[in-house]
Amino acid sequence: MRFRALTFSTLCCAALAACGTSSLNAPLHLYAAPGAGYDADLASCRDQAGRVGAQHIGKSAALGGVGGALAGGIAAGGDNVPDKALAAAIVGAAAGAAIGDAQIQDAQRRYLVQCMQDQGHPVSG
Repeated sequence: MRFRALTFSTLCCAALAACGTSSLNAPLHLYAAPGAGYDADLASCRDQAGRVGAQHIGKSAALGGVGGALAGGIAAGGDNVPDKALAAAIVGAAAGAAIGDAQIQDAQRRYLVQCMQDQGHPVSG
């Protein structure tokens, strides 16, 4: 029972982590009319922002898997530990990947906004 609660809470945390992020392709918020070259600069900045954090998801998934395996071993309480640790590792890896993806989306969006501001465009977010 404790293992199910752990699994459920891990999945809820991963889902909540992804809720507040804006996609790289979502429209930007402008506080004035876009200037000349906006579309070309937007394409260039999106391309650059898309490269941010390319390896972060894999690292987050690995850390989540290790953490999940440890939590599964503890939650198993000595009863069929390998199965519960494996299941917890899988859930932890999925949660770690989801959290890593949310972090990357946030970093990419911030990079895109900053890049467009550096090009002189009236972007606020």
